[in-house]
Amino acid sequence: MTTSGEHILFVFDAPSNSQAEGLLHAPLTAILLDCVLAELSGKAVEVGSAIAFPAISAKVAHFSDAPFDIVEAGSTRVLHGQPGHIWREQFIADTEVAVGVFAAMLKDRLRFVFEPVCRATGSGAVDYLEALLCESVDGTIKHNRLGKLVPALERLGLARRLDRWVVESIIGRLRADPDARLGCNISAQSATLDAWWALTLAILNTEPEVARRLTIEITETMPLTEFAEASEFVRVLRSLGCRVALDDLGGGYSSLWSLLHLELDIAKIDGSFVRAARFGENGAARLWHMVELARACAPIVVVEGIETQADARVARESGATHVQGYLFGEAA
Repeated sequence: MTTSGEHILFVFDAPSNSQAEGLLHAPLTAILLDCVLAELSGKAVEVGSAIAFPAISAKVAHFSDAPFDIVEAGSTRVLHGQPGHIWREQFIADTEVAVGVFAAMLKDRLRFVFEPVCRATGSGAVDYLEALLCESVDGTIKHNRLGKLVPALERLGLARRLDRWVVESIIGRLRADPDARLGCNISAQSATLDAWWALTLAILNTEPEVARRLTIEITETMPLTEFAEASEFVRVLRSLGCRVALDDLGGGYSSLWSLLHLELDIAKIDGSFVRAARFGENGAARLWHMVELARACAPIVVVEGIETQADARVARESGATHVQGYLFGEAA
């Protein structure tokens, strides 16, 4: 192992027959690096009373006859903070959030509640259940969902650590129940193919009956910036049999670029649109136009935030194929 500034180079002498191209087949080098990343980022770094988490990203590169440039092989992602005391206060607050979330993870207190995504017409049958992350305290699941804490992890560059745990946990549930069809959220920061996903992709590649019952929902609580990497991430997941959704379309940072270019299976319209439709024709028209655009880009369009029969009717009339919300049962 050698270091160069903020870069670390791990050299693995792997047998040549293990060097399948790309992460789809999980070469040995990628799986080894996946283990290294999990170990390095598994615990907070404590210096006196100060606590910080290492934010690590990595790529697998292969040596060639040309000079090897560790900077070129490394990640290009740079996290920018706010200047001065504002950045410091934000960093401290975000770190406190991260300490709480990862302590809950390590102490096995993270739980899921599940909200059905139903067909908008006909029988209203459940297409799949979306897993929503919560915390169990003294054996009782807290009603406040942990999804609202994700932006703090994103600002620290730590969302991927949580996302991988979530996806692996949902895969475990799909293995245990062959009839289950489940979806889970990941941050837009996680929508990139590198060693963090090597082992997960290897599992999905060897267990297609699990992959085809898994829906990955990309949530842009922070803007998607690595467009080419996100496109390849979606392509590989779909090639394995998974479905990919863009969550909260029209809310947060969800971008038109993501909808138009990511070759999605599912587009989910943010609940603010159906809420606005309750108050007049203008809101209903905006919902209709958003659904129309989404249907041009994805075969399944879900309107979220459905709480009443009137909401469900407006969603159906707008052209949505599926609906989701408290009307169809609170997450349980």
